[in-house]
Amino acid sequence: MPSELQPLSAARQANLRRLLNPRHIAFIGGESAGMAIRVCREAGYRSEIFALHPKRREIEGIACLPSIADLPLAPDACFLGIPADATIEGDPGHRRGGAVCYASGFAEIGGVGRQRHDALVAASGDLALVGPNCFGLVNYVNNGSMWLAAYLPGAGPRGAAIVGQSGNVCIHFPMNQRDVPFSYIISAGNQAVLGFEDYIEYLAGDPNVTAIGLFLEGIRDVPAFSRACLTALERGIPVIACRAGVSDLGARLAASHTSSLAGSNELYDALLERLGILSAPTVARFLELLKLASRAPLPGGRRLAVFSSSGGDNGMAADYASAAGLDLPQPNESQRSAIKAMLPDYAQVSNPLDFTAGYWGAEERLTPMFRTMLQEGGYDLALIVLDHPRMELGPEPRKPLEAMVRALGAAARGTKVIVGLASVDALSMPESMRRYALDHGLMPLQGLDDACAVLARWAAYAAFRRKLEHEGPPAPPAALATLDPQKGRLLDEWESKTRLAAFGLPVPAGVVTDAAEIGQAAGGFDGPVAIKALSAALPHKTEAGAVMLGILGPSAAGEAARRIGANLAAHKPDLRIDRFLVEPMVEGAVGELLVGVKRDPQFGLVLVIAAGGILVELLRDSVSLLLPVTEGEVEAALRRLKSFALFDGFRGRPRADLPAAITAILAIARYAEANRELLLELDVNPLMLLPEGRGALAVDALIVEAAGS
Repeated sequence: MPSELQPLSAARQANLRRLLNPRHIAFIGGESAGMAIRVCREAGYRSEIFALHPKRREIEGIACLPSIADLPLAPDACFLGIPADATIEGDPGHRRGGAVCYASGFAEIGGVGRQRHDALVAASGDLALVGPNCFGLVNYVNNGSMWLAAYLPGAGPRGAAIVGQSGNVCIHFPMNQRDVPFSYIISAGNQAVLGFEDYIEYLAGDPNVTAIGLFLEGIRDVPAFSRACLTALERGIPVIACRAGVSDLGARLAASHTSSLAGSNELYDALLERLGILSAPTVARFLELLKLASRAPLPGGRRLAVFSSSGGDNGMAADYASAAGLDLPQPNESQRSAIKAMLPDYAQVSNPLDFTAGYWGAEERLTPMFRTMLQEGGYDLALIVLDHPRMELGPEPRKPLEAMVRALGAAARGTKVIVGLASVDALSMPESMRRYALDHGLMPLQGLDDACAVLARWAAYAAFRRKLEHEGPPAPPAALATLDPQKGRLLDEWESKTRLAAFGLPVPAGVVTDAAEIGQAAGGFDGPVAIKALSAALPHKTEAGAVMLGILGPSAAGEAARRIGANLAAHKPDLRIDRFLVEPMVEGAVGELLVGVKRDPQFGLVLVIAAGGILVELLRDSVSLLLPVTEGEVEAALRRLKSFALFDGFRGRPRADLPAAITAILAIARYAEANRELLLELDVNPLMLLPEGRGALAVDALIVEAAGS
């Protein structure tokens, strides 16, 4: 994972600032340039516009200049609506601050496209170049948009900035009907010059940006991306990601679409979690999270109060909130008594609270009831569940909803509770109702399931930021030199264990011997032993019949050595072995883990923790972490395993020695980091987990490192 990209240079950063705050824009091309000019004017841009075309007299009423050389000044921004080869021949870095390159036919097609890509990068110099193969950018800050689709202005100037690799998906974002405030929407395209890391680094320092949204298909440089996201984290700017290419087919399409390298889903998830990036599985949740991050403070916790006049709505809210990991604390006795006196006799006091259909729209009755819940209950979040009638029905059906919104807004005033209006159906909240909710201090959240999910993610992000105050920022994955995995050197089990033991990994007290002395070696142990053939040419000993377990006494040991020899003669006739490892059997284990480290070209060293034995294949039960790791991250990973219950006293079984398991895994991680320049692969399988207080033991280990070390 060589990090070839340097942090955004001062010159390019200055040019990116000019691009996003243009005092003048040059549009080059024919029909596409004309469309972009119309969109820019309709957005409200009133500064200077130039049109360039070698043959046309005018575009959209603007007299055309024949070439860039004829411009009276160096424009802050330029839209290049011309073919790929003309883009390069026109010297894209000449006399401009930044440019949007609309043309396709670059690296995404390979071959000649890759040559064009290299030429474009070389010609760009310090130009802040967006694209190529992109749709441009929407600018809500000063309306200097270079975009090819009509959109409604007025969502900014302060709000979320979105950077996306798909131009068509980016077209959808300004069309959203969710009241997400925006500052910029940037279609990044192939990222020939400016990449996600550059945009994030710049946008995190822009006072108009409240949050950064990423529509990701791949990351071109993980270390550079990580550094930029940590800059945003330090500055308190949430980063929210929605990924395409999660399925195997989606990953292949993403790679062919923008020449992005879409890597393993588990590693992307591990990276986003490490950097505190909020993941959204759908565009709907992506937009709801951006709205929440732009309009709401961080909550103090995940305790939610829910109000509605429907048992069905409350039941769904309870289901969705619980599934998302939100807490629904019940009212205390004082609240219960006070609220009971405010409700009809047949009503029940609970959370979610059904205030009954009889109180529909009863603002004067609901306000004190809501206030009692919010001001005395220790809640962090609150929702009222209301679906809006169709607009064709006129204003009368809306009035009760507005009264209930006012009631909750008034009740929350003076508290730190984040209050929201949630509709069960995402489509049944028109703009007028969203605006009304915002005006009265409520966050409009569309779709009850999405509302609960994004509130839970926002609460988790708040907890992550509180954790940073004590632990400091997370460590980004570091760049790795490229090594050829086909030229690795395999260490035998004894050498692998010896190296790992030097870093603190507990291993059995073994003896290396030959066939002649194996009986004496086995007799030196009080109980049964394991006997294994030792050879760097034998990575999979069990499959070759080169492991014998439960051997007791010298004669049985000699017979075991002979059987191993016969098995190897049949399995691998050219292999001659006369070295054996004799170890005491590990008895009384509660369970076993597979712990490995692999070298990933994108993400660096990856620690994999999995259920041992058949469970890893049966359940696909594993967690991936990017090195370096902390003790807390390792413990959290262990607890995320589906099989963790088996190690935690399931049905009266002894609990595993969890601290010892964590210590062992950290020892493996330390070895990997200390040998990062040469390590290709590492496997400890199994790591036997003994009952509490008895530790953990690495029964087998294998290390592969670069040849010549």
